[in-house]
Amino acid sequence: MRQDRPTQRFARLLGLLVAVALLLGVSACGGKDEPQAAPGTSTTEATPTTSEVREGTLIATARVPDVVVLADPPPGVDAPTTTTTAPPPGSHLPIPRVGLNSAGVSKVPEGYRFDNPTYFDNPLVMQVLEDRGEWLKVLIQARPNHTTGWVKASDVELSTTTYRMVLSLADRHLTVYDGDEVVVETDVVIGKDTTPTPLGEFFLSEKIPQSNPNGSYGPWILSTNGYSEALDLFDNGLPVVAFHGTNKPELIGTQASNGCIRLENEVITQLAEMLPAGTPILIVEESLKDAPLTTTTSFTTAA
Repeated sequence: MRQDRPTQRFARLLGLLVAVALLLGVSACGGKDEPQAAPGTSTTEATPTTSEVREGTLIATARVPDVVVLADPPPGVDAPTTTTTAPPPGSHLPIPRVGLNSAGVSKVPEGYRFDNPTYFDNPLVMQVLEDRGEWLKVLIQARPNHTTGWVKASDVELSTTTYRMVLSLADRHLTVYDGDEVVVETDVVIGKDTTPTPLGEFFLSEKIPQSNPNGSYGPWILSTNGYSEALDLFDNGLPVVAFHGTNKPELIGTQASNGCIRLENEVITQLAEMLPAGTPILIVEESLKDAPLTTTTSFTTAA
């Protein structure tokens, strides 16, 4: 079946991975579909800093064609210089970097430059971590994962969501909240030990409909701002992390992907219709069956 333009772009550029393994002719996230033993356990926590804490997550949607994100705090903003978290052992080089720009984002001397709309013709969104009036500290799409920067408030429009996604790798289970209310629960496919699904805080960056709802990726790909920490390139594309449907629902609840997260098609459709771009995502390694996360994601404003 002929693919639509966004799907062709995604397949050609992003290759596949973590949930967007757009590997032509290969099942979602590629590789051998062989379930593996569950990973061990550890603890990952989200700890908002503050002054004033508000419920929900603040989302910045670009209103200008080119958005420059500063790597360090701008003049006049009293904040520590941004320090990029060291990549975990075995991870790969930064994305983007000089000599390797991803679609719609490039490395520039002051930080990063993003296109709006995105390569897939969607509005550019970022998650806001701090509101400093004229400037916003944001989480962006870059590797090392969890890279932050600063964007002019005048370059974006702000909105808030109370939705959030929490994925437990130990349980291979996704829980979606609206505030503290559970609205969706589902088992999923996660990455194999050799190509694990990365841990930490991310956000839903784009929602990409598929022309063939019965294909490897189901009816929707929900891309995130994260990248694989095990692969640098896949099939000449970038290893973007995403959630998507599947044509192999029998593998739900196993480790069988190259890092992406596969859901039943009915569920991915429900999430695509429910969640806005910018929805926060927390991926933890430990089981949450006995101690589910109930705190609401928050953002901060300078006092």
